[in-house]
Amino acid sequence: MSSLSTSSVNKRNHHPKNNHNLHIDLSYSPSSLDIPNIRARSPSFSRTSNKGEREGESSELLPTPDSGTFALPSPSNPFIYEFLPSPPPISPITSSTRRKRWIRKMIKRNFHPTPLGYAILMILLISLLYTFSGSGGQNGMILRGPSTTTSLSNGNEDTYIQEEEVQEEEEEIIYEKPVLKELPSIYSEYIPSLTLPTIFDNPTYHLLSSRLNDFLHRPIQSHDEAKEDNYEGCPRELSDKLVNPDQYNGDAQFWIETVTAQEIASRRAGLIRWLEDKLNNGEEIIGRKDGMTGKGRGIVLTGGNQDTTLRTITAIKHLRRLGVDLPIEVFHYSDELSDRGQRDEIEALGATLREAKGLEKVSGVWKNWQIKGLALVQSSFREVLYLDSDNVPLRSPVHLFDSPIYKSNGRAVFWPDLSKDHPDNAIWRLVGDTCSLDLWTFESGQIVIDKAGNSGLNLVALIIASEMMNEREFWFHMCGGDKDTFRWAFRILDIPFGVSPRWMSALGVKNDYEGGRFCGHSVLQHDLDTPEGFTRPPPLFVHSNLLKHLGSSGLGKGNLFTHIRRMSNDYASNPSLNYAHSWVYMGQARGMCLDLDWHDHTPQEIRDVEWPKTISVIEEEGGVFDGFEDIWFDEGGRIGGW
Repeated sequence: MSSLSTSSVNKRNHHPKNNHNLHIDLSYSPSSLDIPNIRARSPSFSRTSNKGEREGESSELLPTPDSGTFALPSPSNPFIYEFLPSPPPISPITSSTRRKRWIRKMIKRNFHPTPLGYAILMILLISLLYTFSGSGGQNGMILRGPSTTTSLSNGNEDTYIQEEEVQEEEEEIIYEKPVLKELPSIYSEYIPSLTLPTIFDNPTYHLLSSRLNDFLHRPIQSHDEAKEDNYEGCPRELSDKLVNPDQYNGDAQFWIETVTAQEIASRRAGLIRWLEDKLNNGEEIIGRKDGMTGKGRGIVLTGGNQDTTLRTITAIKHLRRLGVDLPIEVFHYSDELSDRGQRDEIEALGATLREAKGLEKVSGVWKNWQIKGLALVQSSFREVLYLDSDNVPLRSPVHLFDSPIYKSNGRAVFWPDLSKDHPDNAIWRLVGDTCSLDLWTFESGQIVIDKAGNSGLNLVALIIASEMMNEREFWFHMCGGDKDTFRWAFRILDIPFGVSPRWMSALGVKNDYEGGRFCGHSVLQHDLDTPEGFTRPPPLFVHSNLLKHLGSSGLGKGNLFTHIRRMSNDYASNPSLNYAHSWVYMGQARGMCLDLDWHDHTPQEIRDVEWPKTISVIEEEGGVFDGFEDIWFDEGGRIGGW
């Protein structure tokens, strides 16, 4: 779910705005255009920038992939961080060296093995090998090289097992019992003992109890108490342009007035109760490697009403055409997917239908996003690629499970959205953080995660995120839907995650009803790595989250996915992107369209070396869009719906 879904068309009932001083007008209207709801961005530098950069004396831009000044780690350049060692120095000959040479010389001169001696040596060697192999290697030690690959024949297909991963599976870290401090007195109303529930006093939960105790000791502040530090970390002149304006204008009063210090204590204690209740019900909350909380790799989708079901069928067909043979699970609400024909079609594609347990639809809301978190928790897979039903990949995404970004960052990866959180947003105080502009909000149309990652705490994070979604009447004020519940659940537990290196682009058409103006209807998300033959991570996911709102007049196969709009240097960590803004406007005869451009006050020195550009999909490196549109329509893709 992208924050595009929280634009002015969002029909969720916001908290009433009685205080008009909290309303900010973030619209941007070039003189030649009448564009509502523009999300503008202002200048921003990373927090490590020097003083001169902050004062505008200089602006050192990140190098682009074409500049030759750096290379990204990728399968095409696996030795980027390896260097040849210098030859070792020649050691001087000492008396000890002479003595060793004399011993070797005497052995060589006086030791002459006989055939009987060779036979005895062979018997001893065979005995040793038998002993260490554990009776034929069934249960004993297996000696391996540090990084070998075994190929196992499996029918017509080869299955590859990375043996270093098998070794990793066998390693279990035992955490010592932590010494937990008594909780602050503000929690006494919710946790009278001022200690974690005794059910956490178990070796299985030692790491978790330590993280939860640290979380409960983070500062609890009112908005007034926290705003000085938050405004320093996220200056208003930047943040007012980076925030989703609809979210700010709808929820700022709730952040400032409703989320008091006492409310924060109550919500944090409630999080502990979520986990305690699941343990009391006998549920597993720590991700395990033995299969108890999921086995193998698989893909999870959610769908159920007429439109999402049709999109789900298209997505599965597309995955199968790409050669993806991973098992697929489709989660739905109890009152959905009752059509026998649709169920049969999904199952014929090799997917399993799963009813989400313990969750019902909320009536009167725009979207029932809360099923996503529970689908991830309840899936039968340990490693999951989650996809929204309107999100299809350009090629097989299975390699993401082997990406270094995934493996080295807690085995969880997310993709960036188009806004950043405002310092007034109460989420900073709820999780006990100070506002930072380091990260974009998340676009959760695709997620890759291992429930057993981060020593099993990834599953705990998914449970916390799903409970946040279940209490949407509170948490969605801060998170704009499901998408950022994942980010904040990871932050609550203080565990790492990876982020796709490139910022989102827009994919769409040139609108003939508006002089060829670009109209984006899909978010384009990129690969995690740079394949061989490419200069940077290429587009991978086409998330058509506005296509269901698009006017279809004159559009069809051959002219729907035609152009891409992006920044020339679109690496998500590039501070110049804080001068860019991406927004949704109402296009003539097209409805909701996504566009991208510089903010009015972008310095000329940045404009001289970076720029927004619109290119045809046929210009995209590697021909990644070749045949995509025809296949998408052939598999049931369509314009419109809900």
